[in-house]
Amino acid sequence: MDRILVIVDPDNDKDFVIERAILLAFYYRAQVLLLMNKPNVLDQQDAATSSLTSRFFSSQKKLFAEHYQAKLDALKERFEAQGISAETQFSTDKNSAAMLLRKIREFKPDITLKSVQQQGRLARILITNTDWKLVKNCPYPLLLVKAQPWAEDGSVMASVDPMHSKSQQNELDHLLVETATSLAKSMQLNKRVFHCYFPDMSTMFPKVTGADTYLRKVKEAHWQKLCELIRDHDIDEDDVIMARGDVAKTLSHVVNREKVNILVLGALSRNVVEQAIVGSTAEKILYDTPCDVLVMKHKRQTN
Repeated sequence: MDRILVIVDPDNDKDFVIERAILLAFYYRAQVLLLMNKPNVLDQQDAATSSLTSRFFSSQKKLFAEHYQAKLDALKERFEAQGISAETQFSTDKNSAAMLLRKIREFKPDITLKSVQQQGRLARILITNTDWKLVKNCPYPLLLVKAQPWAEDGSVMASVDPMHSKSQQNELDHLLVETATSLAKSMQLNKRVFHCYFPDMSTMFPKVTGADTYLRKVKEAHWQKLCELIRDHDIDEDDVIMARGDVAKTLSHVVNREKVNILVLGALSRNVVEQAIVGSTAEKILYDTPCDVLVMKHKRQTN
């Protein structure tokens, strides 16, 4: 990890994205780009305004830019105090998502960090339209940061699907495990691999016969595939968590139990039907999972 891009929220100083970026940059000795976008309504003035009005708006626009640039400069000093090389860029682009994606493609970071907002202590996470556009279109790993500190004895957990028939998914699973293992080792955290393999049939077919035998064979098949997956990585079977049930609910429970700091998820290009199903699951995970979420794309998708 040599290049880290940090999307700085211009109006939120307590979102933990800077703290995460400092930790990652410190452990990996990476260079950092701090990117802030704050649309300015003063840019929408009529070109036919008087010279006096024009000069006033021009001075206000300059003060506007200087205010937010000063914020970026103060953040840059925090990185430099830790011996981390950091640069800043400020923009007033009205189309925030398009601008951010353009800068990401130009900078080609190994990881991009962005905070997601929490609406209240007991409320759900707020995933904005810009966030979703980044999740869907960001060609490089994207870390969505939740506003809470990491657990010192926490873990990095990869969520995998080893039974998937597509070779691209299998390759992605290896990338997820490799990434989780590397992050955990670099930051001295625990490593975990998670797989949710089947809905609870007892709630669907309470009177079905022979379900126990069938479910045992399903469990064995999934466990075998999981073992094949981790064989190529520095993962012990004790670090693997396999559960049966609803993915979002089960994952949220496991994240809390295992003190997960970063959940590593994969994102693949899918057809319209798959996008509707997977998108709904992804939304639940992002909304309800209390930890940071690292969204990874298959390597071919980043080219």
